[in-house]
Amino acid sequence: MKTKVHETAELGDLVVTAFDSAAQCSTDPAEVSRLARQMVMHLLRHARSAFALASPFDGAHPGGGRRASGVAD
Repeated sequence: MKTKVHETAELGDLVVTAFDSAAQCSTDPAEVSRLARQMVMHLLRHARSAFALASPFDGAHPGGGRRASGVAD
């Protein structure tokens, strides 16, 4: 399953889409949940890594972040 859409989506929409897609692959509720969970976790991991690469902050809390070393103002 490869999707090349780069849009902002609400988490609830992502979960609903994952369950709808998983339900097309299986009728077993446990399997549907497992597939949907895998899809959501994959997308969240990908989004987190993409955000980390694009973020100029080094992990400080939002609103009061410190600049990462080597990043010019």
